[in-house]
Amino acid sequence: MKHAAHDTAAAVTTRRRMALPHPDLAQPWSGTRRTMMLSAILTLLIWTVVGLFQAVPDMFRSFDWYVFVSHMIENWTWALLTPAVLLIDRQLKSAQQNAAKLFLIYLPLSIPFTLVHTYLAGLLLYPMPKIWWNPLRNPTYGIYFFLGGWTTYCAFVGILQAFNFYNRFLTSQLNLERVEKRLIESRLNALRLQLEPHFLFNALNAISSEVVSNPELVQEMIEDLGALLRRSIDCHDSVEITLAQELALLDHYLAIQKLRFGERIDIRIDAKPATLSAMVPSMLLQPLVENAIRHGIERRVSGGMIAISARLADNRLRIDVQDDGVGLPPNWRMEASTGLGVRVTRERLEALYPEMGAHHFSIAPRQGGGTRVAIQIPLHRTGAEVDGSAAA
Repeated sequence: MKHAAHDTAAAVTTRRRMALPHPDLAQPWSGTRRTMMLSAILTLLIWTVVGLFQAVPDMFRSFDWYVFVSHMIENWTWALLTPAVLLIDRQLKSAQQNAAKLFLIYLPLSIPFTLVHTYLAGLLLYPMPKIWWNPLRNPTYGIYFFLGGWTTYCAFVGILQAFNFYNRFLTSQLNLERVEKRLIESRLNALRLQLEPHFLFNALNAISSEVVSNPELVQEMIEDLGALLRRSIDCHDSVEITLAQELALLDHYLAIQKLRFGERIDIRIDAKPATLSAMVPSMLLQPLVENAIRHGIERRVSGGMIAISARLADNRLRIDVQDDGVGLPPNWRMEASTGLGVRVTRERLEALYPEMGAHHFSIAPRQGGGTRVAIQIPLHRTGAEVDGSAAA
């Protein structure tokens, strides 16, 4: 008996479990039902607003409840037909029809839709004898119902297609912006690829000049060059990096030059802590410092000083690279310069910040002798750093 009772209880429990829907299966259906319910409510509200808009002029003249009800039922009938219109529209959208084909498809469809609306509205209005213009009661008014319904159908389809074309326009604009962004990134990468072989050739040339006289020094220079190349590869896919990363790249290059020039070169870097998280074009400083060394300091027997500073002002990042070398040649103009570093830097800044006045890049004589390079770019940081600073 105990076993029989136990088996009976187990069977009842099993049936109850089978009767309950599995939570994983019930979840999607509940979401689908909710979406359908919201869509139905929204459709009904829209057609109710249209009905009120049509009924308002008659209500101002003299309010007759049956005239008001007639307007509302006519539009609620369109609410019943809306899912069918939207279903057809979805099928046509997936086929990517143009405007002419849509017109040729929707125009013939207007007749059956308007006929169904006319007879369905007449059927819903039939229980109200006071609505004597019902096409089922008085067929003479059928043509008026049909023309009114046909006009509403055309307006409905026209508004629907206007939304569709507007959405396509927005989508095409977004796609165009993505393509333009990819093109800009490709151009920036191509410009940077011009810098890397140029820099590598110059660095190897500088190292080779010390091979015979100081092999130990050359070994240290090669180690710094390897570290610089590794960091450069790590940032290879990034159009912009933080100023801290850029200064770390520059530090390895400066280490090579310090080993080469010794006490003849004095490097000064003054970057305010708030500037270190600002984004800058990768490999921005190295060609500018290389120019300062090659064309300014290297030509002086006594060497010289290179000062790099970064600060924030007016929501912009300002970077200066100055040297007290031999200075610029007479009548030198940046626009006419054939130097790779200057040209590529100018083109990269123009590509990254194309808006008028978004950036500033100038090379001019420094007060007291030498050259001053001034750069101003818009201040922006990475998302994580912005969130962190906001939390602080």
